[in-house]
Amino acid sequence: MTDELADILDTALYKEIASQALYAAAQSKTEDPGAKTLMKELVEEEQKHAQQLKKLKEEGVTEGGWHPEKIADLKISQHLTGPDTIEGAGLQETLIFAMKQEQLAIEFYSKMMSVVRDRNAKLLCQSLAQEELKHKLKLETFYDDLFYSGD
Repeated sequence: MTDELADILDTALYKEIASQALYAAAQSKTEDPGAKTLMKELVEEEQKHAQQLKKLKEEGVTEGGWHPEKIADLKISQHLTGPDTIEGAGLQETLIFAMKQEQLAIEFYSKMMSVVRDRNAKLLCQSLAQEELKHKLKLETFYDDLFYSGD
């Protein structure tokens, strides 16, 4: 495994653990039952990703292990303003907060993809960005279903 690839895996693992902590803390800062449930689900998703990254690090990365896929970006979060924290936030503010966190992760991995030289490191960054985009799509779809009236 190249140094770049190992560094990307370490960074991604750190980011997943930090996201878990952020969402767990957010869960305790809201009284809204829907927001609490959402934060709990996000913690669990981030834990799964951390486990996958640990497994990749332990077992090594094989050539061609990632296959890019097309994932829709509804871009809902780019048009919304929301809180920098969710202390006391309801479900709507919590969703906006989470969508923006996922957008930051997408941007991070996209920028990393343009910086690293190793092909597998680039593919890993692309795969990680796509995973974060899947999270964002799930959140945006949920937001759209709950709060968009279509009028």
